[in-house]
Amino acid sequence: MNPLQLYLLFAKIGFFTFGGGFAMIPFFQSELVENHQLLSASEFADIVALAQMTPGPVGLNAATYLGQQQAGFLGAVAATLGVCTPSLTIGLAVALFLKAFGNNRFLKAALCGIRPATLGLIAAAVIFFAETSAFATPLANLWHTGESFRLCWQGTVIFLGCLFVQWKWKPNLLLVLLGAAVAGAVLCH
Repeated sequence: MNPLQLYLLFAKIGFFTFGGGFAMIPFFQSELVENHQLLSASEFADIVALAQMTPGPVGLNAATYLGQQQAGFLGAVAATLGVCTPSLTIGLAVALFLKAFGNNRFLKAALCGIRPATLGLIAAAVIFFAETSAFATPLANLWHTGESFRLCWQGTVIFLGCLFVQWKWKPNLLLVLLGAAVAGAVLCH
């Protein structure tokens, strides 16, 4: 893809996503993996994991990395600007009009619908990551092909270990990620 195509693609994702970076992940997956076939599901999961580990919003980091991968430095700039333009535009408009329309019943009703939709998008991202890390069989295959459900034991052990450590002791997230990386190197080599 050229930089203009990247800008338009990421601007489209940015305009139709509510809820931040994690809510963007299903849109990224749909556009980049399924529609344009720029990445495999596994490559996409790796990019999002790297974007999560680096400072800054996960959606912005993923867009920058994917833009660079597709069209070099100009692609990175285009994708970054593309994903930022909608939120800056909408944020500015909201800031200008919120005082005037903050108590508008139609706006309140729209936000009432957007909140659960955002939760659904984040849940879709959780399912995607479960399918690429803890499940050995994608969930969609269970219904379409009748395959039996299987877990990837290594991914499941790492997931449960991270969940337990985070729940019990709430350490710095970087330590949890580093521990997961070490566990992955040991269990998945």
